[in-house]
Amino acid sequence: MTMSRSTQFSFYVLFGAASSSAGAAGYALIEQSITGLGRAYSGSAAVADDASTIFFNPAGLANLSRKEMNMGLNLIAPRAEFSDRGSNVNGSPLTGGDGNNAGELAKVPHFYYAHPLNDTTVVGIGVGAPFGLVTDYGDSWQGRYHAIRSDLLTVNINPSIAFKATEKLSLGFGVNLQYIDLELSQAANFGLLMNPAQPQGNDGRVRLTADDWSWGYNLGMTYQFTEATRMGISYRSKITHDLTGDGEFRIPQNVSGQAAAVGIRDGNINGRVTLPESASIALYHQLNSKWAVMADASLTRWSRFEELRINSDVQALNSVKAEDWKNSMRYGVGVEYQANDRWSWRTGIAYDETPIPNAQRRTPRIPDSDRTWLAIGASYYYSDNIIVDAAYTHIFMKDTSIDDTDSNGNQLLGRYKNSVDIVGVQLRWLFD
Repeated sequence: MTMSRSTQFSFYVLFGAASSSAGAAGYALIEQSITGLGRAYSGSAAVADDASTIFFNPAGLANLSRKEMNMGLNLIAPRAEFSDRGSNVNGSPLTGGDGNNAGELAKVPHFYYAHPLNDTTVVGIGVGAPFGLVTDYGDSWQGRYHAIRSDLLTVNINPSIAFKATEKLSLGFGVNLQYIDLELSQAANFGLLMNPAQPQGNDGRVRLTADDWSWGYNLGMTYQFTEATRMGISYRSKITHDLTGDGEFRIPQNVSGQAAAVGIRDGNINGRVTLPESASIALYHQLNSKWAVMADASLTRWSRFEELRINSDVQALNSVKAEDWKNSMRYGVGVEYQANDRWSWRTGIAYDETPIPNAQRRTPRIPDSDRTWLAIGASYYYSDNIIVDAAYTHIFMKDTSIDDTDSNGNQLLGRYKNSVDIVGVQLRWLFD
């Protein structure tokens, strides 16, 4: 029996759990600002209306004239519902249910602080989660040999600095110190040891845990064409993680002897994952004292993700899986309205391309598809120092197909119906 599939799932969450749960396409989380959420993150590299610009474009810090502390929380409620279209193992139907809704409610916080040093230089620090979330199908669904639970935590610490090079041009730079921690599990088909003709009778489980610290950088510029019009260009570097951890098997007692005889046991694992770089260009234009519009286009270099290779001192935990993702674009447009001294409103729409090229490269951990964002948000100016922001976004996702076959002949064949709802709240405290 081959057990190489037991760690092929590693790639699915080594860097972001199931992207059906993530806010952005692939496995990224763009949820780093509640004001940004309210306009579907359109124009974020140019708007620079609060300290969250540290994440989207550090050059925007130069637009902030007061010290600011920004604390926000996103509640992300994904739906990932599978319907079977003939899943089988070597021609025999895979037993089990459809897994219900694999998405779980995720809480994604962020924190930013900006501190002007003088009229031209501003420093700041941000803490957020650029990749992550959780999915869980349960032990008895049809795709249990492909995925059960995927749980990833990332923490990104982003000290930054910006300065005005001229009256119109501002430049910014930040360092990203990033921690990643994961837990992955799926069923192990030990029935193959007992009776290859009836392979679904003795399920065990395999679980991987791993973590790593690494670093990258982000930089950007803003250019103020006129008092009303600003352009922003930003770039976030790739970050390479060399993960190390453990692979653990849960083996049914009646097959423990056979499993030991073929070398199936717990062991160490390691693997390298490169999180892709991204770039964005954005425009912000103040129409008048009440209205502003913004737009952007962003590229993520998902084509770096060609394969995932997992190494272990246990042969059963070694694997290589081809991915062949493609680069993807995101486009957004938004509008803001300053109703009065107390209230401002915003809305936006965005289109987010999936990097997954076809059904054969789609997996139950990442059943991603093209996304359309519709967002609305508001800010309440409680005082000169306290601002409360709130936003809601619904993400429509195209129904998509999956045709994923593992090395043991388990073919997951079906359709996914996905969507995401996001609610966010944020407190901004401005002080001198």
